[in-house]
Amino acid sequence: MADPTSLNAVPDLDGIDAEFDLAQERRRTLQTSIRSRHSLALHELMNVREDLHGVHALADQISESLRWSA
Repeated sequence: MADPTSLNAVPDLDGIDAEFDLAQERRRTLQTSIRSRHSLALHELMNVREDLHGVHALADQISESLRWSA
């Protein structure tokens, strides 16, 4: 049995790194999903409410980009 007070004892970090990578991947997937849903909802709103065109440049750009990517 190895001496736990030894300075040469290196903890096994492979499992921790794998969990961290998995958590990061889940977070990225969730962020992408949320971004897609919000962009789609904005596009639908802009289609329903014609009076909103020209109010916010970024909203116009997102709506147009979704229309052109379809």
